Amino acid sequence: MKKFMKFCFVLALVLIIVGGMFYMLGRRAGGRQDMNDLLKEIGGDWVDFDWEDHIDFAGYEIDDASMFSESYAVWKGDVERQMVVQGSVGELNLEIGGSMIEIKDSPDGNIYIEGESVGKMQAYVEGDVLYIKSVRPANLADEIKNSSIILYLPEECSLRHLDLSLGAGQLKLKNRVVEDMEVSVGAGQLLLTDVTLNTLEVSLGAGELRAQDVTVLSLDASIDMGNMDFTGAINESAEISCSMGNVNMDLEGNQEDFNFQLNCVAGNMEIDGERFSGAAMDRYIDNGAAKYMEINCSMGNVDIKF
Repeated sequence: MKKFMKFCFVLALVLIIVGGMFYMLGRRAGGRQDMNDLLKEIGGDWVDFDWEDHIDFAGYEIDDASMFSESYAVWKGDVERQMVVQGSVGELNLEIGGSMIEIKDSPDGNIYIEGESVGKMQAYVEGDVLYIKSVRPANLADEIKNSSIILYLPEECSLRHLDLSLGAGQLKLKNRVVEDMEVSVGAGQLLLTDVTLNTLEVSLGAGELRAQDVTVLSLDASIDMGNMDFTGAINESAEISCSMGNVNMDLEGNQEDFNFQLNCVAGNMEIDGERFSGAAMDRYIDNGAAKYMEINCSMGNVDIKF
């Protein structure tokens, strides 16, 4: 009974949010360019979302200096490649709004950064943590596709922690080992390829995570209206919450490798071809397995394949 009431509460909350979205859409009809047109202009690896211009993409203000440290220089425009620190670091903190950022291998054992058409950008090290901060003005169609940042890390750099806050931009990360990664994506896109992690905690607003050949011990994913495509391995546990978004996972191993807790309010859920849906569906599947997966789906779509 308690779980049923919880599901009803979540459903009511989701319907309130949907109503608010339609209200905002009506208020702004005929205003700025919608997101479909924007993403088509950007092109490249960017995925085509189906959300309208009422989404607040970046959540950053270019003139708001609160995210920047007064102790270090702030760059604008084109930034030539320059060394940030000699040697390596243990942690990376990224706050990016309105830029395309890519992490590449350093030509030597040091850390470098360069940028093209950046709004404001700052890079500095405190203790063992590298901080990268960058924002662009809100003229997205003209700014995002032309604003790029490249961060060069030593090939042998294995990060203990990576903390990412991504607005209307994109981050590419591949061939890296990260112990713990914490990600918040507003309306941007995170591309992970050949990445190995202990824990991955991701929150998607209207953004997207595309993870290819990713291995993780523990995955904690919350998807509001965004999209998550994940291929790879989960070696211990996963907790997935999907409100009105979309989740597609292609996992190594078999369905019987996991015990499942499935909760569905009014969405669609499919596990290796078997459908689980219905109002306030609550089901536990005990396969006597060592791994565990919990899926909570309100009004979205979840498809897990093995």
